[in-house]
Amino acid sequence: MPISRVITFLAAFLFIAFLIYGCAPGVYHKVNKGETFWRICKTYGADMQEVAELNDIKDPTAIKAGSKFFIPGASRLRKVKPFVPPSPGAKDEEAEGAIVVESGRFDWPLKGEMISPYGLRNGVKHGGIDIKAKEGTPVLAADSGEAIYVESGMRGYGKIIILKHKDDFFTVYAHNSENLVKHGEKVERGARIAAVGRSGNATTAHLHFEVRQGKAVRNPLFFLP
Repeated sequence: MPISRVITFLAAFLFIAFLIYGCAPGVYHKVNKGETFWRICKTYGADMQEVAELNDIKDPTAIKAGSKFFIPGASRLRKVKPFVPPSPGAKDEEAEGAIVVESGRFDWPLKGEMISPYGLRNGVKHGGIDIKAKEGTPVLAADSGEAIYVESGMRGYGKIIILKHKDDFFTVYAHNSENLVKHGEKVERGARIAAVGRSGNATTAHLHFEVRQGKAVRNPLFFLP
């Protein structure tokens, strides 16, 4: 096996291992009156975008007192100072805390019912979304890219494909019944790359779909139309 293939295989193995076992500590914060999303994240030293994606919060101004959301990496609950409107002419730091949603950056890889969302599932981080579909349903490339990993038998994921896209984005397609592209193959957006299956630890036919940017796990719903 060429050394470049070995390196790619090992990198992909570590990539998948992180997906399976990665589970950062954290706490559930209950929103109190006067607390804002920006102020809560700042108090915990948490990244707003990461917290928003993990909790599927696209509009941070919509959080309400009494609601709860998970703060990754936090070791204990912290007291958050209520928001106080800035005096006239003063800098409003909270106005700079925007959440980025790139709808349409990727296409849906197939049509079907989302049976498991991104985020925490039974205390473990679910790094993608599960889309239920009939076995054999075509799986399409969410964007143009290169197949950097096409294998089967990876623990839990069954037959899997990883595509690399521009801007250091990656998409993952798992539990396939059949992989239809080869390692190193270039694919166009919308091209058929696999068929829905139940390989690996899947109990029903579905596609497990993930979006990553570099080493960061991203919420697919922040990028799909």
